[in-house]
Amino acid sequence: MIWFWLAFTAMVVIALAAVAPALLRTRAAEEEAADAEAATNVAVYRDRLDELKRYRDEGQLTSAEYEDAVAELERELLAEVPEEEGTAATGAGPAGPRTMGALVIAVPILTLFGYLLVGNPGLVADAPTTRMADAEAKRYAQMAPGERIPALEGYVEQRPKTPTAWVLLGRAYHSQERYGEAVEAFSRARDLTGDEPQLLAHYAESLVMANGRQFTDRVNKLVDRALEMDAENSLALWLAGSADMTAGNGEEAAGHWRKLAGQMAPGSEGRRMLKGYIAQAEGVAPSEVTLADEGSGGGSGPQFEVQVDLDPALRDQAAAGDTVFIFARATQGPPMPVAAVRKRVDELPVTVTLNDSRAMMPSRTLSQQKEVVVGARISKSGRPMAQSGDLQGLSDPVAVDGDRSLSITIDSRVE
Repeated sequence: MIWFWLAFTAMVVIALAAVAPALLRTRAAEEEAADAEAATNVAVYRDRLDELKRYRDEGQLTSAEYEDAVAELERELLAEVPEEEGTAATGAGPAGPRTMGALVIAVPILTLFGYLLVGNPGLVADAPTTRMADAEAKRYAQMAPGERIPALEGYVEQRPKTPTAWVLLGRAYHSQERYGEAVEAFSRARDLTGDEPQLLAHYAESLVMANGRQFTDRVNKLVDRALEMDAENSLALWLAGSADMTAGNGEEAAGHWRKLAGQMAPGSEGRRMLKGYIAQAEGVAPSEVTLADEGSGGGSGPQFEVQVDLDPALRDQAAAGDTVFIFARATQGPPMPVAAVRKRVDELPVTVTLNDSRAMMPSRTLSQQKEVVVGARISKSGRPMAQSGDLQGLSDPVAVDGDRSLSITIDSRVE
């Protein structure tokens, strides 16, 4: 922007310097009189211009009427210059000092005013980021996407430095499956605002769809950045879980989705569907998935801190990606786990906590038991039920009477 003003000033100075020698051949008294008269004319011009602006702002003039009036005002001002040249020519050649004074003031004013009227200042000015009023943003957000898109396209064409408009436009494009355009809109918004968690999540989501539902390094970096800034961002959590699931990291996917489920109302349809995805990630049936706030006490009551390791003699029989189930099962009644955690062989040794938040069924929890057996099993099939060839380690029966710490070594083979 500063280079524009420097060039503008230089060009005006050069133009005036070219005519100055012919205009300044006169007496000092005449020069003062000419300057005073020119200044008066310009002052009157400014007053009338301010008055026209006030009429326009008050609604007494339309934009078209205002522009016509300004053009007429400019013609009047220019018409006065030749008259001044004629009256100031006594003994001073073809033009006098009053003309020079008028030009010194009028040329920059008229040049700048003409540029602002018919030019495009946005081409030379790095306009500051502008803010859309909350009421206006709400009005656009309530429009149907098909209606919102052309309205916002016109808006950003006139005000391209408004990030809220770009975000609303990007969301509208996304809802209409115009994913490439959504990516561009969210990118423009990011350029204006920098990294903002929800914006980054929307940006990443549109990139995934534009790439044929493929998660790329660029997408993963956007999601990671969003979660770094807001670990609870729901869209970023969903995308992170989806990325992990696509990469075959079921445990990590389930972790993100469990965190997301904790933000949903119990019994909601979204939560029910998410439990299905969690079950798929953990390799269990949906009925076996219990979220943190669905067990008795939601993690309160007795808990066991369990350290699990694999006997070195059996390491060649386990693959790094094999599933490890760490569980506590009741000694009375059905021999099914009352608490369980899922890990992988390459995470061993590992320490986990078993409590009511890890219940497989809300009606059957650790705190309801008097005695349990704590164990860890490497499942070759990835299923929770023991099968021949699995590796496991079990504790002796342990009383459920408070917090305990146990060590389990996986040291035997299921036959």
